[in-house]
Amino acid sequence: MHTNILKNLKTSPLQKSNKKILLYFPTPFSYHRPWKGVPLALLAITRTLAKEGYDIKIFTHFLSKNVEKEIIKNGNKAICLGISAMTGFQIYDGLKIAKKFKKKYPNIPIVWGGWHPSILPLETLKNPYVDIVVRGQGDITFTKLVKALETKKTLKNVLGISYKKSKKYFHNPDRPPVNLDSLPPLPYHLINVNKCVFGTEYGEKTIPYISSYGCPHRCGFCVEQINVVDEWESLIKRYKADSIAVYDSNFFVNEKRTAEICQMLLDRKLNIKWGNANGRVGQLSRYQPKTWELMEKSGCAMILTGAESGSQDALDLIEKDMDVNEIIKFTQLCHKYHIKILYSFLVGLPWSKNPIENKKFVDSEYKSTLSLINQTLKISDRNRYTYYIFLPYPGAPLFHRAVSLGLNYPKSLKNWSTYLMSPEDAFKTVTRQKWITPYQARLTAMLTQYIFGLMDRDTYDVLIKRISNPIYKILFIISFNIGLLIVKLRWKFKFFRYPVDYLIFTYIHKYGGLI
Repeated sequence: MHTNILKNLKTSPLQKSNKKILLYFPTPFSYHRPWKGVPLALLAITRTLAKEGYDIKIFTHFLSKNVEKEIIKNGNKAICLGISAMTGFQIYDGLKIAKKFKKKYPNIPIVWGGWHPSILPLETLKNPYVDIVVRGQGDITFTKLVKALETKKTLKNVLGISYKKSKKYFHNPDRPPVNLDSLPPLPYHLINVNKCVFGTEYGEKTIPYISSYGCPHRCGFCVEQINVVDEWESLIKRYKADSIAVYDSNFFVNEKRTAEICQMLLDRKLNIKWGNANGRVGQLSRYQPKTWELMEKSGCAMILTGAESGSQDALDLIEKDMDVNEIIKFTQLCHKYHIKILYSFLVGLPWSKNPIENKKFVDSEYKSTLSLINQTLKISDRNRYTYYIFLPYPGAPLFHRAVSLGLNYPKSLKNWSTYLMSPEDAFKTVTRQKWITPYQARLTAMLTQYIFGLMDRDTYDVLIKRISNPIYKILFIISFNIGLLIVKLRWKFKFFRYPVDYLIFTYIHKYGGLI
């Protein structure tokens, strides 16, 4: 950061502000894999500022024809540029924008927030294209920061931020948790919502939403009441959405709250579908039958759950506080009440420094997990399974265990940009740790993208709607059914070697415009 930025904030005379704020949501995936959705984090931190009349401009790749050009064009006299990023490609994309912006506007502060800057604020600040870091929940913190920057006041009184001045780093005290009931609704009007909605298994126009922050549980790999129904009703009427994707860390943590939301949806006769809501199997398995009935009647279409592993040893290692048998009970309940499950599994935990012991442990994980999936498939064949390689995430308890076992992790913000978690980056992941072999890594990606993807009954319906050309549609129908036949045979015999069909699939998936 240019050292005169914060000095000028303190000494320059107060000038009338144009109240312009620029915000950028970097793409989470590499550029060949387009991302589409609502930048909820940016809406969250601007809910108060939007109500107070600030000129807020939100940029993402899919909302802008030329995002770099548009940000630079709008940068003149802006209070700041804000960037939200998680570990991985968002850092790469964010730094690319920040570098160009800093070159054009060296005296406008660049503020970073999100998971990664919050976890590693000092390391983040050491990058020349970061001036200030908003740590943790930014709904109030960013508002206070903007007003301090606007009025040229000192930053030392803004809780929840880290910043640098005269080559020194400052970390203000944390801001206490914020009661979301005290905040305005998310300002969806700041973006073109019609470009953000997407089709899902449970709706043609699904709009993302978040109603709560955080999770009270202690999973070793993890780092994380407003009137929900009022906001859902508003979104449905204003944007003609027919479904809601709930992105809370744990939507179902309070059974009473869940039941009340479901009952209100029924009382108002909203007639929508809602899904993707995250919940724990043990918790939901203890829900009363009347709550499950309300969930079904109110339109609950899909629940995301971290099943993690079919190995009890693995579940105990990550302190999941869950028994494998609970997954079976949960599957039975969802089948009874016609709710789809999106299971999330992981493999390759930091077990030992000994490569032979690690390979044996991972092999046993695969065996146990695939056996568990077989059991759930006998209960219902309409669920979806995702499989990820465990990637030690900074700030999580298992990260420290991984480091003690030899994890080679990045030491700068720039290098964290290649620390990737997606299945297609499995081979890159292998180079960072010693707990999974290249073959096992490829198997994980193959299972998630190909085997489980095609076996999901809803995949066909979702993809075919994206194809308008009749010839392409015929080709898709033929190739999908051939692929499905091969996949079913592979799964039946658990034969995953020589994956020529998978390589063809990944090529189509990457360049066929279906993602």
